[in-house]
Amino acid sequence: MSRVKKNRQSGVRSHRSRVFRLSSSPLSGSFSKLLPSLSVCISALVLGSYSAYSVAGVSILRPPREARSDEPLVVTIVYTGDAPSGASVGVPRTLSVTLTNGEALPRAVLLTRASGAPEHVRLAAGEMKAVSYSAPWPDWARGALRIDVPGVDVSPSVVLLTRMPRNAATASAATTAPASAAAVASASAPVVSAPAEGPMAGNESIAAQVPPSTVKPSNSLVPDLGTFLVGRFSFYQPTYFADGWDSSENGLAKFQVSFKFRFVLPDDPRSRGFLDNLYFAYTQTSLWDIRGHMNPFYDTSYMPALFYYLEDTGWRTSWFTRMGIESGYEHESNGTAGPGSRGIDYVYIKPIWDFGDLNANHLTIEPKIYAYTHKQDTNLDIANYRGYVDLLVKYGSPDGWQLATTLRKGTKSTYGSVDVQFTYPLAKMFGSAWGGYLFLNYFNGYAEDLLSYNQHRWAARIGFAVSR
Repeated sequence: MSRVKKNRQSGVRSHRSRVFRLSSSPLSGSFSKLLPSLSVCISALVLGSYSAYSVAGVSILRPPREARSDEPLVVTIVYTGDAPSGASVGVPRTLSVTLTNGEALPRAVLLTRASGAPEHVRLAAGEMKAVSYSAPWPDWARGALRIDVPGVDVSPSVVLLTRMPRNAATASAATTAPASAAAVASASAPVVSAPAEGPMAGNESIAAQVPPSTVKPSNSLVPDLGTFLVGRFSFYQPTYFADGWDSSENGLAKFQVSFKFRFVLPDDPRSRGFLDNLYFAYTQTSLWDIRGHMNPFYDTSYMPALFYYLEDTGWRTSWFTRMGIESGYEHESNGTAGPGSRGIDYVYIKPIWDFGDLNANHLTIEPKIYAYTHKQDTNLDIANYRGYVDLLVKYGSPDGWQLATTLRKGTKSTYGSVDVQFTYPLAKMFGSAWGGYLFLNYFNGYAEDLLSYNQHRWAARIGFAVSR
C-alpha cells in the first residue's frame, strides 16, 4: 500500500513540475491557438486506477480571468506519459465540476466530452495530450465564480463571468462554431479534442449537461427560489458563538448572526451602478447569561442596515493592492422599553484597503467613520464611550488563520475599547469534511453592548464561528 502511495505522489510531483514548463514545451504553440476559444480551461484528474496514475501526469492549465455567458464553460484535461514504455488512460464521457457564487453553496454542473474524442488515450514516454469537456454556463451563474473539481486535489480557479444579452448569445453561437472548427484544424496531433461549438450547438446533449435544478421554464411567472437566492445572500459581519470568562459575576456568553442581501445581480460584474451594488444587511448580537438560573439574555442588539458596497473600486496605487468602499445607514437598538431602552441611528462611510497578496497572508484596514443622526434619551452620551470611528485591522489568509482587531476611542477621557478575534479553519485541524472556524475572542473596554455601554468590561471567550 505504501508503494502505491509513493507512486501516486511521484505522479503528482511530475504533474506539478510540468505545469510551469508547459509554455516552453513543443506543444505550447498548439495550446496558444486553442486558448482563445476557451471560456474556462482548467485541469482535472479523472483516472480509473492507481496504476494509470503512477505512469500518467496531469498538467494544470489555468483559466482566463474573465469569461462571457455566450461562450461555453470548458474544462481541459492534459495527460502526460511518465512511464518509459508509455501509458494508456481511460477518458470518461462526462465530468462533474462545481461552481460557487459568493457565499452560496457549491452547485454541480455536468460537462460532456467533446464530440469525436476517444475513450482511451495512448501516451508515449513524455507525450502530452489534451481532452476537453464543455457545457453552457448555467442561467444562475454570474459575477466571481469559483470552479472546483470535487475529489481532486487541485486548487480552485476564480473566473469573473459577464452575462451577455440573449440576442448577443444567439449571434455569438453562430460565429463560435466556425472559430472552434478553425481551432481544431490548427491544433497539432497531441490535442485530442477541442471545445464544443458554442452554447447553441448539440442541443440534444445540452439537456444532459445541465442538472434539472438549473432548468427553469421560460414562461414561468414564479421565480425559481434557488436561482433567486444564489449569489444574493452572503455573510456580512462574523457569525459565531463563544463562551468563557468576563468581569461579571456569572460570565456572559456571546453570539452573533449576520447576513447581507443584494437586491440586484448585475449582468456586468464590474458595474458601479447604485442599484447594482445596493445591499440590505441584518446583524443581531446577544450577551447570554448562560449560567443563570433561567438562562436569561442579558442584552441583545438589533442592527438593520442599508448600504452601497463595492468590493473593488478599481483604484490602483503602488502602496495598496485593492480598495473597496461601503457607505450607508444603520440602526442599532436593544428592543426594550423603559429605563433600559437604548437606540442610535447613524450614517457612515467605510473605505477598505487590502495590502499584499489577496490569496495569501495580507493586511486589511477598514476605518468605519459615522455621524449619529439620532440618539435615544437614555444614551445621549454614548459617543463619549464609543466615539465616531471603528478601526478594523485584519491580517491573515483566506484559507488559514486570521487576526482581526477593532479599536474604538471615545471622546472623553480614556474611554474606548479593543476587540480581538482570532479564527482558524477547523478543516485544517480535523480534516476537509469540517466547516467553520475555531473562534477566540478578547474584549476590553466600553460599549460591548448597548445596555451597559457606560460600564467597563473585559471578557475572554472561545467558541465556533460560521464566518469571519
